[in-house]
Amino acid sequence: MPNPMKIEFVAADQLSDTQKESLKQLRAVVYPAAALGTLLGKQITWMSPQWSVFVWDEDELVARVGLVTREIISNGETKIIGGVGGVLTHPQRQDKGHASEAMREATKRFNEELQVAYALLFCDSRLIEFYKRLQWKSFEGRVFVQQPKGRIEFSANGAMVLDIKEAAPLNGTLDLNGLPW
Repeated sequence: MPNPMKIEFVAADQLSDTQKESLKQLRAVVYPAAALGTLLGKQITWMSPQWSVFVWDEDELVARVGLVTREIISNGETKIIGGVGGVLTHPQRQDKGHASEAMREATKRFNEELQVAYALLFCDSRLIEFYKRLQWKSFEGRVFVQQPKGRIEFSANGAMVLDIKEAAPLNGTLDLNGLPW
C-alpha cells in the first residue's frame, strides 16, 4: 500500500492558496483563540518564516516547520545560520512522527540548499527532550534580538542549536541582528 505522506519545502512567497488556507486551519487547531492569550511569547514580535516544510497526510496538512536564514554575530564572528520557528503539529496527529519528519527535512534543507553554519530554535521547556532526540543541544549563553523598542536579551523560551556545516556554539553570545523566529 503506498504511503499517503507527502513532504513539501516551499518558499513563503510561493505558497499556493490551498497551502495558505491549510496552514491557517492548522494554526487555528494548534492555537485556538482561547489559548492564544496564554502563550508565553505573545508580547514578542516574531519574524515570519521564509520557507515552510509541510507534512501532508493525503490532503490534510498535519505538520509544519517554518525556516529562516540570517546573518548573525556568533561569539564575535559573523555567521549565516538557520532558524526554526512556527513548528505546528495537529493535536490529533501528535506522537506519530510527523514533526520529526518535518524537522529531519528542515535539517536536510539547511545543509543542502540553504548552506548554513548551524541552526537555532527557541522552545518551551516541555519540548527540549523532543528536540534532543533529533540531535539538538541546549544553548546556555545569551541571545539578543531586535524588538520594536530596540535590542533586548531574549529569554521568553530556551534556545537550542544544531550542528549543520560546523559545530554550533553551546555558550557565549548570539546577536540575531533582527527579530526572533
